[in-house]
Amino acid sequence: MIKEKVAVLFTGGRDSSLVACLEALQGKEVHLLTCNSGIGIKSELSEVRVEELKKRFPENIVGRTILPTYGLFRSIAISNLEEDFKRWGVNLVLLGDKLAIHAAATVYCIENGITRLVDGCVGYQKDLAEQKDVSIEILSSFEKEYGITYECPIYHFGSQDDVKYALLTIGLSSKSLEGVSVFGDAFSEPTDQMVQEYMNDKLPLCHNHVSFMTDTINVVENVKYKQSSLV
Repeated sequence: MIKEKVAVLFTGGRDSSLVACLEALQGKEVHLLTCNSGIGIKSELSEVRVEELKKRFPENIVGRTILPTYGLFRSIAISNLEEDFKRWGVNLVLLGDKLAIHAAATVYCIENGITRLVDGCVGYQKDLAEQKDVSIEILSSFEKEYGITYECPIYHFGSQDDVKYALLTIGLSSKSLEGVSVFGDAFSEPTDQMVQEYMNDKLPLCHNHVSFMTDTINVVENVKYKQSSLV
């Protein structure tokens, strides 16, 4: 019996871990995706959670893939950092990181025939730019252009304690095992308009990345096909 595939944007934290559990409980083939932009501290802790999930759901968690996003993150959030601060006046670097994550995850989904992408965005953290309703709506529209459905299954799940106790109920540790960004806890809350303007300004870079990577994949596959035909 073929299982439905789903990609989970996975950090090792409680929220993304709970999302992975809920998808596994539904019998899905769960692909854990972790992006590495080079701004995380102690991100290797998330490997403990990966092993915990694989042990709890050996038939559903197919593994974790690390997607490098150094160059893309730099193009989106760092290369014009001074101009961005002048224009919006707040730190939106992590929102840029989120855009890079989605672009990289989109390529992975296209490569692997996955049409559903989920993550652990939660309503109790909607003060963060990347977890605001406007951000989620824009990212959903971005993914839709590539035939991918983007969802945040636990956005209305409840409080942080609700998430912790749900993990314990499922049989996992309730500790957060995600890395910490060097850009975290150094921001003023942006307005919805700031988030919308920033994302719309950077989205062309995301589309260019997906186009570049998928075109490259197609070129490689065509070369392989031609070589095999000559044998």
